[in-house]
Amino acid sequence: MLWLSMCQTSNALDPIAANSRPWAKVEKFWRFCQLYGDYQATSPSLRRQLAINIEQDRDKAKSCSMLSR
Repeated sequence: MLWLSMCQTSNALDPIAANSRPWAKVEKFWRFCQLYGDYQATSPSLRRQLAINIEQDRDKAKSCSMLSR
């Protein structure tokens, strides 16, 4: 873990896109695990609504980030 956080500012990583760096991959996996856990913890009758809410939140975040550019 320490290596991943220290090497984020390494000159060797400069040519690598930010979203494909080692720490970014760990963060994506962590978010997936959290979402999957939430999905499994939700009762089967409410899972569809949870998926819809997650997608709507993602769309809102994407549109807000596009507006701020």
